[in-house]
Amino acid sequence: MSRLFIALLSLAIFISCSEPRKPHALSSFEYPTKVDTNDHEITLQEKRVFEITQDKVKVDNLFDGARMNGISYLGKNRYEVVINPENAPINPSPWYAFRIYAEDSRTIDIELEYGKARHRYWPKISKDGKSWTRLDSANVEILNGGTRARVQLDISTDTTWLSGQEIINSTDITTWAKQFTSVDNTSFKAIGKSKLGRDLIHLDIHNGDTDGKEVVAVVSRQHPPEVTGNMAMIAFIEEILNDSELSKQFRQQYRVLVYPMLNPDGVDLGHWRHNAGGIDLNRDWAYYNQPEIRQICEHIISETNSSESEVILGLDFHSTFSDVYYTIADSIETVMPTFANDWIGQIEEHLEGFNARVSPSGITSPVSKNWFYNEFNAVGIVYEIGDTTPRDIIKKKGEISAREMMKILLARK
Repeated sequence: MSRLFIALLSLAIFISCSEPRKPHALSSFEYPTKVDTNDHEITLQEKRVFEITQDKVKVDNLFDGARMNGISYLGKNRYEVVINPENAPINPSPWYAFRIYAEDSRTIDIELEYGKARHRYWPKISKDGKSWTRLDSANVEILNGGTRARVQLDISTDTTWLSGQEIINSTDITTWAKQFTSVDNTSFKAIGKSKLGRDLIHLDIHNGDTDGKEVVAVVSRQHPPEVTGNMAMIAFIEEILNDSELSKQFRQQYRVLVYPMLNPDGVDLGHWRHNAGGIDLNRDWAYYNQPEIRQICEHIISETNSSESEVILGLDFHSTFSDVYYTIADSIETVMPTFANDWIGQIEEHLEGFNARVSPSGITSPVSKNWFYNEFNAVGIVYEIGDTTPRDIIKKKGEISAREMMKILLARK
């Protein structure tokens, strides 16, 4: 082999290795079935105090996250509360949340009427909207094939909150996120506005320079009632932000972009599923017709372009009837082909009694996990927590998930 040929080959390799990274751009993607994510009209609930004059009882929906569309008198200490969705068709996950109080102490029956939808969220009560107790099964009866639920409550002059899940609204998540700005280089800011002008908030977690630092993106609360997924996300992020050696080393090596409340309008309006545009946001990750998804995607792309880095993992926290991981099929090669199976296996090993349910699929729909793959060749996982998963287990699972992710990613370095 001549010296000239070797020199030319070396030069070609050098030029190839020195080519600048091609910036990402917001791209539309085609899927087998196109979803219409243009605005659909919604019906707002009437926000007010509803008074049952016969019994001197008052009910209201005057708080962010509330949902009740009307109340009627059925007889002494018996009432029907109507729970309607924001529009239709819609995923049948009827969300309800309201407050009730009376001039004296008594026991009442409330029948929740869901129309054609079926009961999903087991009733919980609170005296302050912060600490919640799951109602005993003796106080709850599912009626009419599930389209109604009867709830027996003890009420008094003090306010009693009744809700399908704990209330975690956009203000709560903003307050939570702001507390971490003292950790290393972690920053908090609003990166845009929802359709109705609420902040789209963001945490940027890292230590040191961001140039070239691989990125983990975390999103949550696309669907308003999915509170347990939000709880798992909170525990997950708090583990990354703690003072352990593992977490500090991880923040030194990686960057985490967190978007903890993608649908603040839907959450605060008490929606069953959609944003203020009447759309399921987790069907818009190819078209960007809704401002929330467009701005989140633009921000992720802008941040990775400015630091010349890549997203390697996208996690989207949701809730459903029982815990499940929606992953990308093993036949589709991502930047980390074995990560999902390795990670879920480690979570199983460290969470006693937990048997993971994994549902892999192809890249066939405009959801978040597929966007992370299409845009970055990243691993995309929709991380679903069960509606009734015990809250201590949610916290533990979130913490273990973060630790095992950090261990696996640090082992790559």
